[in-house]
Amino acid sequence: MTETRRVIEVVPYNPEWKTEFERIKKMIWGYIGDYIVTIEHVGSTSVEGLSAKPIIDLDVVMESYDVFPETVQRLGEHGYEHEGNFV
Repeated sequence: MTETRRVIEVVPYNPEWKTEFERIKKMIWGYIGDYIVTIEHVGSTSVEGLSAKPIIDLDVVMESYDVFPETVQRLGEHGYEHEGNFV
């Protein structure tokens, strides 16, 4: 049996992660701002000083799940792909 290993890169904290999150937030807000309450920076890149995988994680907060289908559609028009819930 062949075992496949995946390398996960963890790098020292980068203060540019905060700036990159703000850039992404502004862009996404322009696409769906009329449907959402806020966009939050979450995950290890949001913790100042913490080493992390260099991937910006964010949560889009909606007042009601009723706007979810339109939100997914609009983000899809801009190249984002909904992959489901990772529970």
